[in-house]
Order: sequence, then structure tokens, then C-alpha cells
Amino acid sequence: MKRILIFAAFVGLLGYACSKEDAAGPTTPDEETFLASTTPSNRNAVLEDFTGVRCQFCPDGHDKAKALETANPGRIVVIGVNSGQYATPASGWPDFTCEFGDAIRMQTNLTGYPAGTINRRVFAGMSQSNGGTAMSRSNWTPAAQQVLLEASPVNIGAKSTYDAATGKVTVKVDLYYTADESVPNNLNVAFLESGQLGKQSNTTGTVSDYVHNNILRTMLTGQWGEVLDATKTKTGTKITKTYTYTVPAQYNDNAATDINKCDVAVFVSRGQGEIITGIKIKAK
Repeated sequence: MKRILIFAAFVGLLGYACSKEDAAGPTTPDEETFLASTTPSNRNAVLEDFTGVRCQFCPDGHDKAKALETANPGRIVVIGVNSGQYATPASGWPDFTCEFGDAIRMQTNLTGYPAGTINRRVFAGMSQSNGGTAMSRSNWTPAAQQVLLEASPVNIGAKSTYDAATGKVTVKVDLYYTADESVPNNLNVAFLESGQLGKQSNTTGTVSDYVHNNILRTMLTGQWGEVLDATKTKTGTKITKTYTYTVPAQYNDNAATDINKCDVAVFVSRGQGEIITGIKIKAK
């Protein structure tokens, strides 16, 4: 009788253990490969740095952008938008412009260079012009510090792979919403290149071998991004998108493209305006 009771107890414990494991469930393939965190987190700051090779004060803007990145590892996305009078192609100067830069610049109401926007928002007392999103370089850090403290309604995860045989980059983007979004959201994927050597004006003259970084080369999602399904931008929902892009051997008259010095910036915006958050990953 005693042996029967012990056996019954053992079977009961075994049954309990199995039921607990079944309740948790095995890890699904989707959970293994989904790239975005499902834990609520704060926003990252996206700095669109409007710059030009013939702008003498722009190198100081580059330095301030780099310092902001260094002080906040993984939390700052810098996109160098070469556009306007100081970036317009001219003989003997590198052309780092792209087809999307002018429209991005014109919506900021900038009045001088270098100028920058932080998450395409207007910050009280910091705008170059009344109601504009463009700010002078001295305001980039305090504006970014505000953004970094705010909760983000969406988390972004991304992975980029490069096929050397075809020259194609494939970017997988995963989004997870931790709060409801009441206005249309756009998903933006930008391709950036760093390490290009070329002339650059500064306050003492011209540097012939200046290193140009974070150059906006193209937008894989078009001028203002891909509009997301509004039914998917709600708490607890997941979105997965994949984009492909053939990287050219060179851009404009620049030196050969080095895929090892290229990055992909991914950000979610409210329409073509306010950027909620963003991340930057290596293109390869």
C-alpha cells in the first residue's frame, strides 16, 4: 500500500511539471527571430544635421554631433543631410547631395548653417525661426536630452545583410508597439555612408582630406517613409518589413563605396513630421 501511494505521488508531481511546461509553451520561430524588444523603453534621438562642404562652421557641427553620440552610446542617430547653397555641386568640390535632401531641409525653416533637427520637433526657445524645427548646433544636446527621457510608444529592431555577389543590402525591420498611436506612422529606412575623403571649408580655410561621415545617400522607403497600417500601430502589435537595395559602386563623383563604412538608420515618424524614435545599424 505504501509503495502504491509513493508511486501515485510521483505520477502527480510528474503531471504537474508537464502541465507547467505546457502552459509556458515552447519558443516559437517568430519569438526567436523577432528583433524588437517587447519591453517598454525610452526614445532615441535622431539628429538630422544639415551641412555642406563649403560651410565653414559645419565642421564644428560635426564635432558636436559626434560628442553627442559618444556621450549617449546607442541612443543617438546622426544623419548628415548635405543640401542647400553650401552643398550644391561645384567644380573641385565633392557632391554629397541626394534626391531626398532638399525636401527634408525645406520643411525645417532653417535660416543658417549648420542647422539640425532633433526628432523633427519644435523645442521652446531653441528654433532658428519661429515655429521651425531647425536649431543651431548649441541647442542639439539640450533638445536631445529631453527626448532621451521620454517613453517611446514603439520599439525598433533591425538587421542588415549584404550579398557581395549582387551588391544588394537586405534590411529586416521589426516594430513592437508598447502604446497606441493615434496618428498615422511612417517607417523610414535611410542608407548612410561614412569615411569619404574630400574638401571641406572650415574657419581657417579649406581642408583637402576631410573625413565626411553619416552622409545620407538614399531613403529605401522613399521621401517620407512607408505609411503603416493604422490597425497595427496599437499596444502589443508587431510589424515586420523587409527592404532590398542595390548599393552602387560609387555615388555622384565620390570615391568608391565601401560597404564596411555604411550604415542603415531606421526611424518611425508621425507622418513626415515628428520622429518617435530611431536606431542605427551596420549595413554589413
